[in-house]
Amino acid sequence: MNRQILTKVLMTTSFVVCMTMQSDAQQINASHLFGNHSYCSHVIDLISQHGVNNTFNRGSTFHASPFGHVAIPDCEIGDLQIVEVRQQEHVDSACGPTFAIVIQNHSTRSVCGFHVTAVAVFGHICPTSPNVTVKVDKIEAGEALEVLVTLPIEALAMGNRNGQVIGFQRLVVAIDSFDELMESDEANNLKAFNAASIPVVSVSVSTTVETESVSTIDSGSVQNVQPSVETQVPSPDAPQVDSVQNGTFDSEPDVDSLRSAIKMLDTTNATNDVAAASGI
Repeated sequence: MNRQILTKVLMTTSFVVCMTMQSDAQQINASHLFGNHSYCSHVIDLISQHGVNNTFNRGSTFHASPFGHVAIPDCEIGDLQIVEVRQQEHVDSACGPTFAIVIQNHSTRSVCGFHVTAVAVFGHICPTSPNVTVKVDKIEAGEALEVLVTLPIEALAMGNRNGQVIGFQRLVVAIDSFDELMESDEANNLKAFNAASIPVVSVSVSTTVETESVSTIDSGSVQNVQPSVETQVPSPDAPQVDSVQNGTFDSEPDVDSLRSAIKMLDTTNATNDVAAASGI
């Protein structure tokens, strides 16, 4: 009995180990074998099918169905087209050149999730030529969209001429580069340009500086004005009478105050008379 249990445990352990080794082997992909290099074989396949700088307009497309071939109008299929390619002024020495690709959507519907690839070519194109692929999330019907792509810095050093490092000679641009969309004209998805013929546009960054206007006053026009202070010295003979009560002037004087003032005046006159008599 114990021997049977031990046999089952060993078989289960061996099975788990084998499955683990198999799962580890499935995690290996091409990037582990060739490195993290971006390949442009899909662009080479498109060039083999349609060439470059070509166009093919077809009025309709025949589609096989259980009821026979059905013609699909061109307006129902739609088409993406490369309108213009411009190179932005190279400002960062740590990055490769940046290109602005203008894409036109000639359809009545929006297109989502297609890819745009740019390849730098020196001599003949090869799968390892410096390239970059970006994904466009959405372009509306009838819209012209500008997509920015930046090539690897290796595009600036692809050859050697008499000891001088030279960059790419031609640029290949492919929209819908993985051929995922059905279009009325697949040939206009590929364009090739000489590097010297691509117009270079400068990216200007405008900085707005707001200055506050401060009004200044000339020091010569400022006069120091001393406040005029009137000092009133009360008369020794006249008593001070409160003329303001509760913020209003009294129209009639107080009788008691008048009597006190008269008595003080009489006392003052008597004192003056005595002083004058003693002086004689």
